Amino acid sequence: MRTILPLIAAALLFTGCTSTQEAKEKPPEKKIQTYKVSSQEVSSSIQATGTIQPDIEGSAKIISNLAGTVEGVFVKVGDKVNKGDSLCAIRSPDVSDTYSNYLSNLSQVRQAERIYNLNKQLFEVGAVTKNDLLASETNYEQAKALSAALKKKLEIYGVNPESGFSDRLIVKSPMDGSVVEIQTHVGDRADTTNVLMVVADPSKVVVVANIYDTDILHIQQGKEVTFYTDVFRGIPFKGLIKYISDTSDPDTKTVKTYIRILGDHSLFRQNMFLRITISNTKKRLPVVPKTALLYRDGKFSVYLRVESRSELMEVKPVLEVAEKFMAVEGLKEGDEVVLSAIEMEKT
Repeated sequence: MRTILPLIAAALLFTGCTSTQEAKEKPPEKKIQTYKVSSQEVSSSIQATGTIQPDIEGSAKIISNLAGTVEGVFVKVGDKVNKGDSLCAIRSPDVSDTYSNYLSNLSQVRQAERIYNLNKQLFEVGAVTKNDLLASETNYEQAKALSAALKKKLEIYGVNPESGFSDRLIVKSPMDGSVVEIQTHVGDRADTTNVLMVVADPSKVVVVANIYDTDILHIQQGKEVTFYTDVFRGIPFKGLIKYISDTSDPDTKTVKTYIRILGDHSLFRQNMFLRITISNTKKRLPVVPKTALLYRDGKFSVYLRVESRSELMEVKPVLEVAEKFMAVEGLKEGDEVVLSAIEMEKT
């Protein structure tokens, strides 16, 4: 009995020491700091890039009326041109064929005229019938009509049949404007579908903005917008959403959106690159600290406290509010989120 009691006491002492040691080694659990989501009215905006392009109503794609070879280009990008100015020359066998037909027809006209005049004299003395006279008159009128058509065709080709032979088609500008693009060179093959160059009215331009497809729902065709550019910082411009493309670029995830500039557009130049901020309507949005946001795999999330658990929830940042807060979509006022998402990741 005396031997057992010391053993029991030693065992109790050892157990007590072990419990005390474990208590010392186990670190106290960190208290998770949370933030209760509030909401406030913010002016949301859409960020985009874009370029200044000719308005489709104020530009012309220059195409050859005939197939042939480009023999000369008379303008360069940036040149101002007037309606009717020569832009380039196309050497085409169709021009020479038309000119040959015109010369051949001229002789037919003279022959038909001679026969008609002769039949008029013979009819007066009863040597030919009236039908013969009418037939010769018809032939003469048809020959003249064909001659006029061939002459007009040559004029369209840019050839003056009175000044001598040419097998070149002179392509002329259909409008006043500036040459904004040239897509051909001397020696290139031209046909009736290839665009040779583009002439545009510099006063008729549009902003072609590349809007992220996730932002397309916030703009509508016909809506007036205010936009800013990095080129002219602080200057607001008014525009009208003219057209929104039906397709999205699979690589950039953007949709081309055409904005007609309202008011003064003289500051803009063709092909100018723009970084655009489009002011959107005001609305109430949940606001969270930036520290609550976690970026992973191209998405933003927060740790949402549900009862005693923290669940990862995807959100969409909309607008920076002050220096340390972000307005987001995907939460509601009163939700509780973990204040530091990075610290939550470490636990």
